[in-house]
Amino acid sequence: MKKNALLLTLLITLCSGILYGQEFDSIRLNHILKTLKLDKTKIKEDLCIEKKMPNIEDSYIAVIPVIVEQNKDEDYVFTVRNYIVITDSKGTIKNQYFDPTELNSDAIMLRSMSIDTGLYNINNNIRAFGVKTDFVGSSRPNPYGSGTISLYYPEGKTLKKVLDQFELDANHGEWDTRCNGEFQDDHSYIMMDGSKTNNFTDLKIKTISVKTLNKEVKGDCDSKETSKTTYKTLKFRNGKYQ
Repeated sequence: MKKNALLLTLLITLCSGILYGQEFDSIRLNHILKTLKLDKTKIKEDLCIEKKMPNIEDSYIAVIPVIVEQNKDEDYVFTVRNYIVITDSKGTIKNQYFDPTELNSDAIMLRSMSIDTGLYNINNNIRAFGVKTDFVGSSRPNPYGSGTISLYYPEGKTLKKVLDQFELDANHGEWDTRCNGEFQDDHSYIMMDGSKTNNFTDLKIKTISVKTLNKEVKGDCDSKETSKTTYKTLKFRNGKYQ
């Protein structure tokens, strides 16, 4: 059986870096926008997301991408900065943070965002949450995808960012759009380490890298994979993980 169809399906999956956004309650969204003095023409509403916090009662994390720049001819070409807020069920803001990092969408498109409320217990008294961002390229012969995460935790009436756009997923390749080609897929996992730096838990990063070589042989697309696993540690220094 030819492997072309299977290969194409795999590539689409890898390059999509699927990160499903969480639905946003319209009443809460409108309340948040009114408080922040924003209207819907100033945000990317299709990228707005929210998620209930599992560890704090009556609390919701919301991400509002504010448009910094928008191309008039191409809707997918833009720059945004994220308002990240924590609200109650009515949309009243408890914590707010206007992230200074600009996110660009162009040939490498900003496709989606999601909120990660995993067990990021970075301190005895602090549980962080993540905001993931999904980018995907538009070239079929040279597929590209990237997924990043930033970590935050509530501090006073604002939020503290401790990890900025760390790449968790990276995949790229070059092929003839039929079979022959080479692909690289890297997927990283964040694990809480047993050691600490400056009273913050070290983050152990496990990365699984898979290299795939495809070659057409007698009408079939043969694949050969090699993989390796590597580790590194991010330590908390100067107010952030690095």
